[in-house]
Amino acid sequence: MKRSVSHLALTAVAAGVMTVLAPVSTASATNQTSCGDRDDFVKVWYNGGQTACFANAGVLAPQLPNVSRITSGNNNIEMILGNEVRTMAKWQSIRDVEGLNSTLYILQIR
Repeated sequence: MKRSVSHLALTAVAAGVMTVLAPVSTASATNQTSCGDRDDFVKVWYNGGQTACFANAGVLAPQLPNVSRITSGNNNIEMILGNEVRTMAKWQSIRDVEGLNSTLYILQIR
């Protein structure tokens, strides 16, 4: 019960944050794409070594579990990672060196 209440609270916070982050006039064109050899996409390492890449401005809810690393590529991004709202400028990287196993709930590419 406690977990479902905290999940509902996180969902409500995420909805509120995304209302502030995403302007009404912005079309959500963000999409998942093949990483290939490119380093200019947003790249997420998750779930023990899987990767996902994202391109184009907009907002999406990838719901990727156990995130261990994120690189922003040639993008300014905002995200809800675990219980935190995080911002990254172009060409930045973050790593989970503490083993927090956070889920990437929301990703916005600007």
